[in-house]
Amino acid sequence: MDPSWKRVLEEVSKEIPPTYFDKFIYTLQLESLTDDRCILIAPSSNIKTHVEKKYQNHIEEAIFRASGNRVPVEIVLEAQSNLNVVLEEKFKDKSYSFNPDYSFENFIVGNSNRLAFSAAMECVKNPAEINPLYLFGKVGVGKTHLLHAIGSEILKKEPWKTVHYVDIKSFMSEFLFALQSRDSIESFKIKYQSYNCLLIDDIQLLNTGAEKTQEEFFTIFNFLFERKRQIVIASDRPSSELPLHERLKSRFVTGVQADIQAPDREIRIGILEKNCQILNLGLSAEHIEFIADLIEDDTRALLGALNDLALHKRAFSHLFFTTSMIEDILKNRIFRKKNFLLSQDKVIEHISSLYNLDPNEVMGKSRKPEYVIPRHLCMYVLHKGFRLNKSQVGRMFSAEHTTVIHAVRNIENKMKDDKDFSIKVEEVLNRFRFQ
Repeated sequence: MDPSWKRVLEEVSKEIPPTYFDKFIYTLQLESLTDDRCILIAPSSNIKTHVEKKYQNHIEEAIFRASGNRVPVEIVLEAQSNLNVVLEEKFKDKSYSFNPDYSFENFIVGNSNRLAFSAAMECVKNPAEINPLYLFGKVGVGKTHLLHAIGSEILKKEPWKTVHYVDIKSFMSEFLFALQSRDSIESFKIKYQSYNCLLIDDIQLLNTGAEKTQEEFFTIFNFLFERKRQIVIASDRPSSELPLHERLKSRFVTGVQADIQAPDREIRIGILEKNCQILNLGLSAEHIEFIADLIEDDTRALLGALNDLALHKRAFSHLFFTTSMIEDILKNRIFRKKNFLLSQDKVIEHISSLYNLDPNEVMGKSRKPEYVIPRHLCMYVLHKGFRLNKSQVGRMFSAEHTTVIHAVRNIENKMKDDKDFSIKVEEVLNRFRFQ
């Protein structure tokens, strides 16, 4: 893109009175105009501030009319212009290297993930039409796979674009490091504002305690959103359950929220068939169905099972597998899965029986004291003993994750104050804890 700056000025002059145009716009110098952004140099801080406040949108619209492309305008003081040249060179290659295994072609589609898959494809076909796309679901259902697929497909289609994947922990670490220097924080902002597409993973780890990081993320989000840059966010829970300030959560509901459920049997069989071919395992349809029925809620666990079999095939030179061999090789996975499924229901039944209550009453919404403690104890055991996250436990009880937080704290406080109760809790944990 190489539009004439004179043409841009002509477009701006159509919307701004001559007096203000001469005083504020005509005094700006063009530093650079690329596909990523336009940098203008202001002769004074007063002019810089006034143009940013009153006329920056007019300039961006004028560039669009002159060139057909939308690019953000950045206004700097003359002393800053040399810094921006250095920063532009530093961040010249902004695109992330995406995992080639995480492609749309390798993503097995079924009823449990069809909406998310369709929305992800739409982000590639029509960027920013769905903005932001918010993907949520528990671990191992394919959120990261879709993020990588979106990124790599956009670059295949439009290789000149800048596309970046980042998990929120890395974003936070990078931001905290940048805060140590004014130049670093400026480069951090320019870097993230330059992306055509930003893919953010594990947003649930950004909490209300990280005030400055939240503020910076909010600013970057708004900058990209207002300029029609594609944003895709992945989380283990709905945006309504995120531990974030409301003004940030409210931004996430403007696009599409796609829930990715645990893979159904059709998807599990598809994943196993595809990866069996890659690993050259030669499993029969019967064996694939056996493993699909064994491991029901996590695609990573499915792949782990296949890796176990592949390792045994190499180590012991197996020519084929029998069902008993597969069962023996995967016995630890079988035990843990059966134990978990049995115990998840039994724990509620057991705690209900300790208090002589109907499990349905414990699972209900009554706030009577005789129901609250056993209900909180169930939540505590499921969270602590089974390592379920608070959102997963909340869904079992049709409750928010904040309710589970309160339940866990309530039980912990009661254990500190009541030794007999503490012993009872440990007995329940020991009864259901994985060996």
